[in-house]
Amino acid sequence: MTKIKTNVLINYLNDLFPKYLEAEWDKAGFQLEEVYNMKSQDEISGIVICLDVTKDVVDYAIEVNANLIISRHPFIFNDIEIELKNKNKKLIYDLLVEKEIQIFSVHTNYDNSSNQGLVSLLETQFNIKSSNIIGENEKYFEIEFLREMQASEITEKLIFIFGSSNPLITDNFNLEKEFIKFYIATGSAGNIIKDMNLKDIFYVTGEAKWNEWLYANQNNVSMLTLGHYMENYFIDDIQNKILKTFNELKVLTFDIKNQFKRFN
Repeated sequence: MTKIKTNVLINYLNDLFPKYLEAEWDKAGFQLEEVYNMKSQDEISGIVICLDVTKDVVDYAIEVNANLIISRHPFIFNDIEIELKNKNKKLIYDLLVEKEIQIFSVHTNYDNSSNQGLVSLLETQFNIKSSNIIGENEKYFEIEFLREMQASEITEKLIFIFGSSNPLITDNFNLEKEFIKFYIATGSAGNIIKDMNLKDIFYVTGEAKWNEWLYANQNNVSMLTLGHYMENYFIDDIQNKILKTFNELKVLTFDIKNQFKRFN
C-alpha cells in the first residue's frame, strides 16, 4: 500500500469539513499532542475509521499497522488531566503514545457540512425533492419529499436505514399523519427543537432528554429518536471519500457496535 503525507490527507478532510463549521464547544481535530510532532507522523502508513476510539479500535490499528485513527467523536473532550482520571482512557492514551498512533476527529464540522453523506444515505430509501441545512450555531437538515408520506412509512424507512434497535416516538405521535418533509440532526440533538422553537413538524435525532420529550409533546412535534449509534454511517462515508481520492492508501473501518442492548 502507498503512503501519503499526513498533511495532504488532513488538508483534504479540512476542505470537506472545515474548522469554521465546528461548534464552539467541540474538540475536533488532532487529539494527541504527544504524538503530533513524532517523525512517524509525517506519513500515513494506514488508517482506521471508527465512531469512537476504544481499546479494541487501537488494538486493531496496531494489528494492521495503521498510524492514524479517524473518529467521529473526539477522544479528548475535556482537559487532559481530567480525561486521564478514567483508567481505561489512560490505558488507551498510553498505548497510542507508545505505538505512535494519532487520532483525528471529524465531529460537528462533519455534522454541519453539506459534504457529509447523510442526504445520500437517505436517498437510498426516500424520493427527495430538496435538502437544506438550517441554522447557524446548531445546524440540522430539512428533507423534503416528492410526495406526502405517512409518519409510519417515514419511520419504518428511517429505522431500516440506520439499523435502529431501540426507536422511540413521542406520545403524541400519529402514525397515519402525512408529512411532506422532516427535519433531522443525528446524535444527541433533541435540544434543537427547543432552541429553535420548532413546532408542528416531524423531527428525527439520536437521543433526547426528558424536557425535550415534554417540549415535543406540548408543541405538536412528532419526534423519533433512533439512538446515538445512528451516526455510524460516518465510517463508510469517510472511507469512501478518502479512497475516492487516495485509492492506494490502506483505509479500514472498525465498527464498535451499539453500546447497549435490550434487557429482554
